[in-house]
Amino acid sequence: MFFKQFKLPTDPVFRAESVDIRDFGAEEGAFATSAINAAIDFLSERGGGRVVVPRGRWLSGAIHLKSNINLHFEEGSFVQFSANPEDYLPAVFTMYEGIRCINYSPLIYGRGLENIAVTGKGILDGNGPIWWSWAKNLNGRDILYFDRRPVEERVYGTPELALRPMFLQILESKNVLIEGITLNNSPCWTVHPVFCEDVTVRGVTIENPTVSPNTDGVNIESCNRALVEDCTVVMTGDDMFCLKAGRNEDAWEVGIPCENVVIRNCRSIGPSSSGGVVIGSEMSADVRNILVENCDFAHNANCIRIKAKDGRGGVVENIDYKNLRLKKGSRGINLSFRYSCEAIDDPLEPGKYLPTIRNIYCENIICDSVSSGLTLDNIPGAVMENLHFKNITMTAGACMTVDSVDGLYLDNVNLTEQIDAGQAPLDSELAVIYGE
Repeated sequence: MFFKQFKLPTDPVFRAESVDIRDFGAEEGAFATSAINAAIDFLSERGGGRVVVPRGRWLSGAIHLKSNINLHFEEGSFVQFSANPEDYLPAVFTMYEGIRCINYSPLIYGRGLENIAVTGKGILDGNGPIWWSWAKNLNGRDILYFDRRPVEERVYGTPELALRPMFLQILESKNVLIEGITLNNSPCWTVHPVFCEDVTVRGVTIENPTVSPNTDGVNIESCNRALVEDCTVVMTGDDMFCLKAGRNEDAWEVGIPCENVVIRNCRSIGPSSSGGVVIGSEMSADVRNILVENCDFAHNANCIRIKAKDGRGGVVENIDYKNLRLKKGSRGINLSFRYSCEAIDDPLEPGKYLPTIRNIYCENIICDSVSSGLTLDNIPGAVMENLHFKNITMTAGACMTVDSVDGLYLDNVNLTEQIDAGQAPLDSELAVIYGE
């Protein structure tokens, strides 16, 4: 209804030349970091091609991509990434929770590139348990949230400041393909393109334990023209599929929105501690023209969630959701300006930079058992308007709560009140039907 079609990205094309990391000294059971990066450098200088990580077990630190390279993990390959922070130095320009900084390198990293891919049927393990303990050290994060120094002076790649690296992060690049690989035990966010154009994430499988903090599955941040399709998040410790556009002042300075994105035919198998498809809370440079369709989630805290708060500013608009199902969870559809996960992130000037949500269309959404069905949580002074819900079916402990929406349209919204829905087997029922 609000989403406008755009030209979807096409897959990058590479030279036919291929090299094997063993030809550059890689040996099973030993660190292959130098060999992998040497193979990438060699082939890049020759105009590009495919760097092959063959069957076998390999150890690695930070891998840095270059233009015109397809880093290909053969079926049967298993890469165990190091848990030693020294293997991700020198520090690089990166994005951490919506703010630019200098930090430990992501495990697989690229910046300022064109025509790149990470493909194959290999399994990559991020050695997450070592990194997850860093989530208890909030010194670096709490400083970063209000760090107004020039980006080159925001250096956080130290044990004292301890910001975890992302698993696979590509920044400021064009024509990016991530396809087929399996990523397990991510240190932090798993697949994270930032400031990119023409991105495809296809057929990727992600598995992070629910106890792992902030291990989002696929995060598309401030990108233009992206396609996420046929991906499976087995389980994760945070959002499964997420759209972001930077945090607060840092995002306004850059001013790059997240726009023209399609997420389709994706699913979850196990539980998630957060959402199926989520926008925010880092959305300060705007998120717009998004289509999410034909997705199936097993057991998530939320099916659809748009989250923001006082201080974010930003506009989320022209978003269509179609044909989604959630088997069990805490919330069916939740649009909220009351996100309060991080008190340290509360605004210095309350009420000055309020967010906006408008032009949202949800059709054919089924949530079998949720604690809350449809919740629209506004705050004084913020804008939440023109919200359309059609053919919605949910069984919920609490059917619907609405706070200050300007233009709410309900067409065949069937909410069944159920004691302990989303928490325990269903017993008594009371049907509530909202017509247009």
